[in-house]
Amino acid sequence: MIREAEGTDKDKLFKLYRMLVPNSKKMNVLEEQIEAIRKDPNNFVLVYEEGAEILGTVTLNICLQALHGKRPYGVIENIIVHENHRNKNIGQKLLQYVEEYCRSLNCHRIMLLSNSSRESAHQFFEREGYDGSVSKGFKKYL
Repeated sequence: MIREAEGTDKDKLFKLYRMLVPNSKKMNVLEEQIEAIRKDPNNFVLVYEEGAEILGTVTLNICLQALHGKRPYGVIENIIVHENHRNKNIGQKLLQYVEEYCRSLNCHRIMLLSNSSRESAHQFFEREGYDGSVSKGFKKYL
């Protein structure tokens, strides 16, 4: 089942995020931040849950723009599937959920960034229809 994350999911989310960024010293998953995101109609932390286990998560941000009339776009962040449950279509289901929601809002596109060293993730995104050759992403950490 896919649902919005709740503040009480913070410890389970922390464990998943640790799989994504195992050496991060700045990671800090806060219950109040998850709840603030839940209240924001344009931002979502979604989880894939089986039983009481959270096996995957994705963050979706809906962004307004002036270029394409009233059509927003989606930004995917922090998509991760538990390392013991990969290749079970969980990531695919999370992306499909996000894509269906973005279509319902008439989004122009969905974008995501992936660490340049995560080749298996790049292959997954390409299988799901994301084109890594059309843009080049840049980040500046503050």
